[in-house]
Amino acid sequence: MTSVLDRMTTTVSNNQEVVDDEVLADDVYADEDNGRAAPSLRTGPLVALWVVIAITILGIVLYVIEPMFQERDQGLLLDRYRTSIDKAANQATGLQGVEVPTTAPAIGSAIGILEVGSLGSQTVAVEGADSATTRVGPGHVPGTAAPGQPGNSVIVGRHTMFGGPFGELSAMKVGDEIVVTTTQGQTLYQVTEVGTAELTSEATPTLAPAVAAPTTTTSTTMAVAPLEAVASAEAVVAAPVAAEPGAEGAVADPTTATTIATVESSLDGGRIPLNSLYGTSKDDRLTLVSSASAFPWNSAQANVVIAVMVGKPFAPTPQNGRTTGQTGNVGDTSAWPVVLLAFLFLAAAVTGAVLLYRRSSPRVAYLLTVPPLVVFAILAAESFSRLLPAWS
Repeated sequence: MTSVLDRMTTTVSNNQEVVDDEVLADDVYADEDNGRAAPSLRTGPLVALWVVIAITILGIVLYVIEPMFQERDQGLLLDRYRTSIDKAANQATGLQGVEVPTTAPAIGSAIGILEVGSLGSQTVAVEGADSATTRVGPGHVPGTAAPGQPGNSVIVGRHTMFGGPFGELSAMKVGDEIVVTTTQGQTLYQVTEVGTAELTSEATPTLAPAVAAPTTTTSTTMAVAPLEAVASAEAVVAAPVAAEPGAEGAVADPTTATTIATVESSLDGGRIPLNSLYGTSKDDRLTLVSSASAFPWNSAQANVVIAVMVGKPFAPTPQNGRTTGQTGNVGDTSAWPVVLLAFLFLAAAVTGAVLLYRRSSPRVAYLLTVPPLVVFAILAAESFSRLLPAWS
């Protein structure tokens, strides 16, 4: 028979279990509520994190990955152009002679190999100075003379992006030599001016600024013996004896001193109209131009190197005409629709990554969102670079 005390104990136990179940249920609901509220608190930091990741990927693409692509493209261009040089050399020894071009070179095609000994660089220059062309290598400005031919040949190259082939132009010095190899042969240029200039859009006659080559002055100094020593030498008739060093009346060997007069650069800190820098010249020269700033949006400050041809030029060939988009210091404004579309896809990828992170584990979210984010970031970087100046 069950006692009263046993019934009271059983009742208390049942009540305690009910209370424990209610507390446990409250804890579960509280945890679920907290679980739903926690991701909303992290949305802002998550969006900022993914935006930082996207910007980082853009920088890595432009400054790390693209230089590798540019180096690969340069290798392919060098191999193909060397084949063209060998073909021209074989034609020169044949009966029909060298085939002279009758049309201007196509935009993006190789037009010469630049070798700068002081910088230890060898690059293939291509035709065209727009932002898409200079991603491959330095671009020859259409409307200027071809390298190795009469006139002013202008080549624009990148300063930092896509390998930065012209990033060290400011380190060159007067007297440095530049060798240009084309299908016509090799041409030697000697640097006469190195400096910075602000390019303006003023309408001026298309005549390049005159450049004075450094002059070399040679002076010869000869020591003359005193008159007494000359008279005594005439009075004495004997076999000639070599004078000892330091002996009185000895005639010293002539000494020659050579000095090179420095030429003040007309570029350093000056304002030069772009039409003048890219215009015709009275001499045969090579003008190398690049951005003078590490900021990619610079479109005015330029590093300029002017080198005068040593020897005679080759026969001129047909060249393209220069347009406003082929100056090297402007971007491609027609790329705006592609840029906006690429960044919209990138923003959608970032938004999808944040939403997926809130509804799944971080590992799954990263595995599913990183590949499309990288792809859209690369597309955005490729399209965005077309808006920047071609010499950036």
